Amino acid sequence: MAEATKPVYVFGAFRYDARQRLLFRDGKPVPLVPKALDTLHVLLENSGRVVEKSELMRLVWPGTTVEEIGLARNISILRKALGDDADSGGHIETIPRRGYRFAAPVEVVTADGPGSSEARSRISMRTVVMGLVALWILAAVIYWQFYRPSRYVPSGSGYANIAVIPFNCLSPEINCGKFSKGFTDITVAGLSHLDSVQVISPSTVQRYQRARISPAWMGRMLGLEVLLEGTVQKLDDRVRITARLADVHSGKLIWAESYDYPAADMDRAETEAAQAITREVATRLKRR
Repeated sequence: MAEATKPVYVFGAFRYDARQRLLFRDGKPVPLVPKALDTLHVLLENSGRVVEKSELMRLVWPGTTVEEIGLARNISILRKALGDDADSGGHIETIPRRGYRFAAPVEVVTADGPGSSEARSRISMRTVVMGLVALWILAAVIYWQFYRPSRYVPSGSGYANIAVIPFNCLSPEINCGKFSKGFTDITVAGLSHLDSVQVISPSTVQRYQRARISPAWMGRMLGLEVLLEGTVQKLDDRVRITARLADVHSGKLIWAESYDYPAADMDRAETEAAQAITREVATRLKRR
């Protein structure tokens, strides 16, 4: 008999996979002899329609002459497997002197539908493929953001890419906003004249700070090599400015120094400290 390869028939707790020629109950295989399965297959293909005995025997035993007793035996095996009552019927209904009809409601799905092992295999494969694509995209993003050559400096230029992080003010009595902006501007201007560095603009640094991105992450995302950061604080009648030059990728401290100035002359402090720090950076970051 011709084998349907795609349909899956679902009825109650049962599922019949026509491609595999297997009957399942609550996901567990129900053992049946081949001819009983063939009989079930024909009845399910013609669900709701009376299948004459002669048609059933022709389809189940093609090219072979059999007695009706063989068909009746198959029906009995199926009813037992499906839990049917021979008197009240159930899944399989006997039509006297004619044949049999599969009377229970049947949902027909395809191999791509629910309940199909093939469908589950395809879904699993699709999940694996999507996972691999997601990993590839993640790897590309990580490389783009952290490991590709700096987008600000031409490849092989020999420049060190640097950003000046606004110094952290530790003394509220200092006009921190005014000092920080003036000191940063003077330092950036001095560094921008060096042949050995390429300086990121303060406005770019501010955007990352407003987004609450740490300096270390900002440095990696911008493709920088070094960061200049530090603190400023008032100690009695003196103001101390401490600068630190750190390697972005390793986190190692390249250089650190403190500068003390009279607290009464903050303009001098920010100017002279910025110039001194610029000279140190120029020494530490010579053209490679």
